[in-house]
Amino acid sequence: MKNAKLSSPERYVALANVNNKTALIASRLILLLSIALSLSFTARAEIDYLETPAFLSDKAPSGLLLDIVNTGKHLVAVGERGHIIYSADHGKNWQQASVPVYVTLTAVFFISPDVGWAVGHEGVILHSTDAGKTWIRQLDGYQVNKQVITQAQQLVHNKQHQLQTVTDKDQHEEITYQLEEAGYALEEAIEDDQAGPFKPLLDVWFANEYQGYAVGAYGILLQTLDGGENWTLISNRLENPEGFHLNSVASTPSGAIFITGESGAIFRSTNEGENWDRLTPPYEGSFFGITSKGDSIVVFGLRGNIYRSRNNGDNWETVKTNANTTITAGMPTRSGLIVLVGNAGHVLFSKDQGKSFNVTVRADRLSLSAITESTDHHLIAVGSRGVHKLELP
Repeated sequence: MKNAKLSSPERYVALANVNNKTALIASRLILLLSIALSLSFTARAEIDYLETPAFLSDKAPSGLLLDIVNTGKHLVAVGERGHIIYSADHGKNWQQASVPVYVTLTAVFFISPDVGWAVGHEGVILHSTDAGKTWIRQLDGYQVNKQVITQAQQLVHNKQHQLQTVTDKDQHEEITYQLEEAGYALEEAIEDDQAGPFKPLLDVWFANEYQGYAVGAYGILLQTLDGGENWTLISNRLENPEGFHLNSVASTPSGAIFITGESGAIFRSTNEGENWDRLTPPYEGSFFGITSKGDSIVVFGLRGNIYRSRNNGDNWETVKTNANTTITAGMPTRSGLIVLVGNAGHVLFSKDQGKSFNVTVRADRLSLSAITESTDHHLIAVGSRGVHKLELP
C-alpha cells in the first residue's frame, strides 16, 4: 500500500494560463511540457476528453507514466492519455485498466489493496474499488471551477460586511483594499470557469477510506470526508494569497499532513486538515515532494535542492549533494534507505535517514517521476518510456 511511500511524486506540467498570464512552470518532467495541455486547449471542439475513455494501447507500459504505487495486490501506474496500467507479477507483465477519461493522470494513491484514487488534468478525480482494474469519475474541473467561484463570492460578501461594521479609519482602508482584491479574484474565477476545466490536480492522499485530500495548480486544495462521494474546496484554509501551485500532499510518522508547492511553500496540519500552518521555507524554489524515515522529514525539488527536518518541519537543514537536477519523488524502503529519483536518470539514496545522499546516474539518463517498492523488494520507477527497474549500488 502507498502508506509505505510517504510522498507521492510530483506530476508537474508546464501550466499555461489561458488569459495570457505569464506562463507558470511547476513541472516535474520537462518532457510533459506541451503534450497534454495543448491537446486540452486546441482540440476541445473536436473531442471532449472528460467524456472520452482512454484508448487501449499495447504501448501504454512504455509511454509517459507519472506515478506508481504498490497496493499490496497490484502495482498500479498512471500517466498520459488516461493510461492506467497494473501488474500482478511484480512488474513483469502489465494490463491496461478501464478508464473513463482521456486526460493525463498525475498521481495515484491506494488506502487498501482494492480501494484507490487517481487525479489528473482538467480537475479529474477517479476512484477504483477493484485494485485498479476499473475506474469511475468522482470529480472534474467544471465542478472545481464552480466551487472556486462560490468561495470567491463568499469572500467578497464577508469583506463587504466587515466594511459596513468597521469604524477605525486604518482598518476601513485595509478592508477596502482586501475587498478590491477579493473582487479581482472573483472576476478571475468567473473568467477561468468560462475558459473550461484547465486546472490540473497534481497529488492525492487519504488518511483512511473516507478522509482524503487532493492538491493542484493555482492553490487548489480539496477535501473529502466520505470516500470521494463529495469533494469540498478548502483552499481558503491555507495562507496562500499568491495561489502558488500545490505539488504534493503526504503524511509523516508524527501524524502531521504536509503540503509542498512552488516558491518554497510548505504547509502543515496537525489536526487532520482543519487548520494549516505555513512554515518558514528553507529556500524560495519549488518543492515537488516530501518523504520521511524515523524522525527525519525530507523535502526536495528544483535543481537538486534537498532539506531535512528533525522537529516536524519547524527548522530545516540543507542536505548537500552533487546533484543539480530536479528531484521529483522519494520514498523510504523496507531495508531502511530513503531513495529519491529525478530528471536525467538521477537516483539518490541515503543510509542515514536523509542526513546525506549518494548520487548515481542511470546510463539511459531518462527522467524518472515516481518510485515504489514491489512485493519482492525490487524498486520500480516510472517516467519517460514507462516502467523501469532500479538497481542500487
